Amino acid sequence: MEVEMAKLPKDVRLDYIVRNGLVNKPEEYIRGIFGNAKQFERRHGAWVIRLGAGGTGYAPNYRIEFAASPSQASPEELRAGFLEGQYVPTVEALTAANTLYGGSSHKVLQHGLGDERWSTATDDEASLLSVLQKLVEDRRRSTSPR
Repeated sequence: MEVEMAKLPKDVRLDYIVRNGLVNKPEEYIRGIFGNAKQFERRHGAWVIRLGAGGTGYAPNYRIEFAASPSQASPEELRAGFLEGQYVPTVEALTAANTLYGGSSHKVLQHGLGDERWSTATDDEASLLSVLQKLVEDRRRSTSPR
């Protein structure tokens, strides 16, 4: 069953796009996201993934965000974070929410977030690993001799 990207639910998650065959090379796609998320975790801590709900669906763009959003940044925090280069959680959260990763390359895209629609739902590490585990098990089942 193939689902058109224009008809994705507002709360689309990784499991949905994999289950419905919307991702080209799903295991590779999930591993790419996981690699970027683990880099994020080393610097910032817990994370969630938010998928883009626009485009072709073969490798949706995504964001990596803080699992728990800090409060809004004050002018002093913005100055310290952006101008003085200090680590300020509220500024880091703002930066993370405005960083877009390309689903095909898994690199930060330079053209910004644009008009792309984002899912209202997120995937955490447990849900990402659950989808990956199912993909690996399905692959092993399909390649094992009967």
